[in-house]
Amino acid sequence: MSTLGDDLVLLSVWQGGGRLTAPNVIGVGLMGAELVRLAASGRVQITDGRITVLDAAPTGDAEADAALASLAAQRRPPRARTWCSRPRRGICDAYLARLAAAGVLQRQDQTRLGFIRVTRWQVTDTARVTDARARLDAIAQGTGQVDLGQAAFGGLAHAVGLAGRLYPGRDGRDRRKRLELVAGRTGRRRTPTMRSRTRCTRRATPRSRRPSTRRRTRPCPRRTPRTPRGPAAMAAPRTAATDRFP
Repeated sequence: MSTLGDDLVLLSVWQGGGRLTAPNVIGVGLMGAELVRLAASGRVQITDGRITVLDAAPTGDAEADAALASLAAQRRPPRARTWCSRPRRGICDAYLARLAAAGVLQRQDQTRLGFIRVTRWQVTDTARVTDARARLDAIAQGTGQVDLGQAAFGGLAHAVGLAGRLYPGRDGRDRRKRLELVAGRTGRRRTPTMRSRTRCTRRATPRSRRPSTRRRTRPCPRRTPRTPRGPAAMAAPRTAATDRFP
């Protein structure tokens, strides 16, 4: 549970070839991960979709403390869905920097075309990636009940799009459906905390990126013949009607 956000960023960088493919989506997932961690540790409570801070004391984790301070600064208990959908500035960079400080990632600054700066992240601790992937595989391949940590990991991985990239094609269809079931999108009964977490993860994918189920048809334009006017009318060819009635 303590490495939930780090695992999401690490798997995203590893699968994305050294970069975060969708940092905005990952940012929303990280907000959801922090909310789950705070709720599991008893620092916050989610009631009727709103987050109430129970203990604002520092947790010792920089990112969790930033999330807790953001919640405590609200005038009224925010809605979990709204709070998760607004990632704080620099949240992805903070997690990348923390993984780099731990020796898991290494930053590589490159220049393309002589002036375009590109930042890549190389995974230096492959054992950490293997462990995170193995835990996600265990959730995706399982058939029984999952605990809170597994539900959060599998649900957030599904929400940020890791399921489709890690388990593509027909071979991964059963694993994707399993993660979708863990995410709680099939109408399974959930606790209030799980329902609030699912609302957060659903906001991770913007509506513009969601596949549309509505069939779009483009009407065929009807072209009507234009009646010649002015000098063009005098030069128009004579029809059968004009030949019959001069």
